[in-house]
Amino acid sequence: MTINLHDITGQESGIILVEMDDGRHMNVVSNWGANDGLPYLFEPILEPFSFVFLQPEDVRVETERIHSGTLNDEIAHDGLEDWNPLNDDLDSDEPCDVYPLSNGWIVVAPKEWN
Repeated sequence: MTINLHDITGQESGIILVEMDDGRHMNVVSNWGANDGLPYLFEPILEPFSFVFLQPEDVRVETERIHSGTLNDEIAHDGLEDWNPLNDDLDSDEPCDVYPLSNGWIVVAPKEWN
């Protein structure tokens, strides 16, 4: 199955809560546009951090857990540094839709973003 976040959310950008090895989540603000797959951060030798979109094996949206909420209630508050290059306000009470993935990641689509 191909994961396409634009098709799932109807938006071109949002936040992905990436589950780290220790079980905590890091907020990753991403423009996923029409890219297939999930964004992974990598550090090239001569450039700053950037994304590469990879298609994970057997990852699906857990449709029974999709819900609406507010951004400040849905983002991770685990003390990890956010990947938020444009300094978007992640602590706002903006409404959002939340799409849990079967790999432990969570896609948060703020309704005012695009």
